[in-house]
Amino acid sequence: MAASKVKSPSFIATIRLRTNAQEDKLILMLSDCGRQLYNACLGEGLKRIRAIQNTKLYKETVELSKTSETDIEQRRANFIYLNATFGFTDYSIQSFGTKTKNASKFIAEHLGTHVCQKLSTRAFKAVQKFAFKKAKKVKFKRKGEFVSLESKNNKTFLTYSNGYVFIGKTLSLKCLSDPKDLWMQHALKHRIKYCRIIKKEVKGKNRFYVQLILEGYPYRKYELGKEEIGLDIGPSTIAMVGESKAELKEFCEEVVGIDKEKRRINRKMDRQRRANNPNHYQSNGVMKKGKKKWVNSKRYIKTRSDHRELERKMKEVRKQLHGRDTNQILQLASSILTEKLSYKAFQKMFGKSIGRKAPSMFLKMLKRKVESQGGRFREFPTYSTKLSQTCHCGAIKKKRLKDRWHSCECGVLAQRDLYSAFLARYVSKSNQVDFQKAEKEWPQLSIILNECIMNLKNMRLERKFISTFGI
Repeated sequence: MAASKVKSPSFIATIRLRTNAQEDKLILMLSDCGRQLYNACLGEGLKRIRAIQNTKLYKETVELSKTSETDIEQRRANFIYLNATFGFTDYSIQSFGTKTKNASKFIAEHLGTHVCQKLSTRAFKAVQKFAFKKAKKVKFKRKGEFVSLESKNNKTFLTYSNGYVFIGKTLSLKCLSDPKDLWMQHALKHRIKYCRIIKKEVKGKNRFYVQLILEGYPYRKYELGKEEIGLDIGPSTIAMVGESKAELKEFCEEVVGIDKEKRRINRKMDRQRRANNPNHYQSNGVMKKGKKKWVNSKRYIKTRSDHRELERKMKEVRKQLHGRDTNQILQLASSILTEKLSYKAFQKMFGKSIGRKAPSMFLKMLKRKVESQGGRFREFPTYSTKLSQTCHCGAIKKKRLKDRWHSCECGVLAQRDLYSAFLARYVSKSNQVDFQKAEKEWPQLSIILNECIMNLKNMRLERKFISTFGI
C-alpha cells in the first residue's frame, strides 16, 4: 500500500500588484475565462451527481445503517462504485475541464492547464458539498463576478520571482511590498508552493493582489505564554481568566461604530430605491410580488458603492481586531479552555451581533495560532458543564439572560462572564468541573476577578459600557 502524502505547514502572504488600465482589463478577461470554465464544470458535476441519485443502487445505499460496521463498509463500496461508474471524481472532473479548455480556442490561449485543473477541482468540491447535504445548492458565477486564479506550483503559467508576478508569457506585474516589513521579508525566504490572484474593491476601484502560499510558519513578534486560561466568549463580550490576570471587555468594539454608519446608508438606499421605483410598492409601503425591472439612479449606484466600501472596511477591521486579541491572549497563555458553543443557535438569538463580530471565526484563528506554536486548545460541551448556572460549591441554579452577576448562598459573588471563564479552567478531560480544585484556588483568583471589576468601574467615569457587563 502506497504511503499517504504528508502535508507540510503553510501560511499565506498577500501582496498588492501595481497595474495599469490595460493590465486590469487583461486580468478581468482571464477571470472571465475561468468563470466560464468553472460554471461548465459545475454544471457537469451536477449532471453526474443527479444521474447517480436516480439509480436504484444509490437509493438502496442511502437506506443502509450508519452505525453497523457491515453496512458502513457496504455504503463505502457502493459509493466508490457509483462515483467511478458515473465519473464523479476529482480526476474525472479535471479531465472534463481540460477537454472543455481545449475545445475553446480562446480559453486555451489564455489559461494554463494547471489553472484549469484547479478550477475544475473547486467546482467538484462545491458539488460534493451539495451531495453531502452540507450546502443547500451550488452557486454559479454570474457575468462580471471575479473568479480567483491559482496554479499548482510556482513553475508554470502563474509564478512569482524577485518581486514580480508572471502570468503566462506576456504579462508581468510588479509587487508593491515594503522592504522594511519584517513579516514580509521573513515570508519571502520560504519556499513558494503556488500563487493565487485575487481582487478587492477599494473605494470603488479594483485592486489586484497576489497571494503566495508558502511552506513553513509566519513571523511571530511574541513568545507563547505559559499560563492556562479559561475563556468565555459571547455575542458581545469576551472574558478571560488566568493565573495572573483577568479581563472582561467588549468584543470587537470598533466594528460597532462602522455598523451604525452602514445601517444609516441602508436606510438611504431604501429611500432612493423607493423613489426610483414607486410602481414596485403598494400604498402601505409593502413591496409587490413578482418579477420586477429595477431602475437605479446615479446617486443610488454611488450610495451602493459606499455601502460596499463600508462592508469591506468592517471585514478588514474585524480581521485586524481578531488578530490583535488572539496575540494578546497567546502572550499570556499556552493552554486555552472554552465552551463549544452552537453559533447557529447564536445567530437565531443574536443575529446582528454575530454577523458583525464573528466569534466563531475568532476561535478558529485562536485555535490555529496556539496549536501551530505547540500550545493546547480544548473545547468542551455546555450540556455537561453548565458554567453559567454552576457554582464551585456544587450548586446549580438557572439564571435569566439579563442576570449578569453570579450570586450563591455559599457567599460567592462575581460577574457572570468572568466567573464562567474562571470555572472553564477546571473542566477535566471527562468534561466535568473539578470542584475541589476550583474551591481551593478561588480565594486567590477571586482577588484577580475583583481587581478586574474595580478597573472597569474606574474606567466607567471616562466611557460608557454595554449593559451585558452588569456594571
